[in-house]
Amino acid sequence: MPAALNPRSARLVDPAQEDRFLATQLPGLRRDVQLVAGLVLAYNAVFFVVNLVRGPAWGLVALSDHVVVGTASVVLAVLVRRTASYRTTARALVGGFVVYAVVALALGGDRTPTGWVLLSLQTAAVLCLHARLPFPVTATLVPAWSVASLLAASTSAVDGRDLTTAVAMVASVNLVGLAAAHRVAAQARLLFAQTEELARLSSHDPVTGLPNRRAWESALTREWARAARTGTPLGLVLVDVDHFKQLNEAFGHPGGDRALEHVAGLLRGTLRRPGDLAARLGGDEFGLLLPGTDDAGAGELATGLLTAARELRAGADADDPASGLTLSLGVHGAHPEPGSDVAAAQAVADAVAVADAALFRAKADGRDRVADAG
Repeated sequence: MPAALNPRSARLVDPAQEDRFLATQLPGLRRDVQLVAGLVLAYNAVFFVVNLVRGPAWGLVALSDHVVVGTASVVLAVLVRRTASYRTTARALVGGFVVYAVVALALGGDRTPTGWVLLSLQTAAVLCLHARLPFPVTATLVPAWSVASLLAASTSAVDGRDLTTAVAMVASVNLVGLAAAHRVAAQARLLFAQTEELARLSSHDPVTGLPNRRAWESALTREWARAARTGTPLGLVLVDVDHFKQLNEAFGHPGGDRALEHVAGLLRGTLRRPGDLAARLGGDEFGLLLPGTDDAGAGELATGLLTAARELRAGADADDPASGLTLSLGVHGAHPEPGSDVAAAQAVADAVAVADAALFRAKADGRDRVADAG
């Protein structure tokens, strides 16, 4: 499904997806803020030396703006280096802009033609930086940055023609840069959304919408390592649809798919914790991964799932595939222990084999029942 993008703000309509995108931008934003802070520091250091050498008419007042802004750029670079979230970094950037604008308006000195060029380059650099921000922020801060600089310059004796040239130059950079920033922001978000969708398709079953075997194995390896570190149990429940071939023959393949969808709904209904995972492992086999759940807890959950399946079957119409749906379940509460990656991989395989043996026993004992590893 294509991502929904707001054409004006160039933001993803789904707030959660927009937040995930912004989180991926944090390293780049942090790096770019430090780069622009370095440019601002260099700019002010150069003009501090120039004004100091030529002897400004206003004395130290004319040098104070360079000192304050240069110091603020150093503080910003150090602060951003230590930020841990996208929003904190963005707030630090806005704070740096406010310091610049206040100082420029209060203490701004004269500008030279070279200064106008450097100001224009600074504006372009800030535009590149703000391309990582939500576009409404970009469209507000970048023109404001330029207006503050131009107002500061116009308070001193500046030739009208030079000022007109500077306004035209900075305005051109703003217009072209904002258009490019909008396009970059939109394309980056669409690419991110498409990448997420591809990842979802590669890790989810198209019939039931549940994670597939690849996602199950990845989660199992991850949770096994976590349980080994924390000393907590890990519950496994393997679920098999009884006589699925006969269901397909009785209701057709669409009916078989509906039966699988019923099972997926039952599995989702059993998930109690954020870390719990239900997956389709292939064909008519499903699995539940239950971090922090021992054998008794996994058995209780499996029994509840079996009861829900029986209630669904009892209330289904004769033409509903759920009317012939029964499940067999194998339960195992594993206790992972620390070890090498090779040992952990073997332990995971052994745990799954134990749960599978329990499932085989449930089917051998007459199906429509739960069997545990004991």
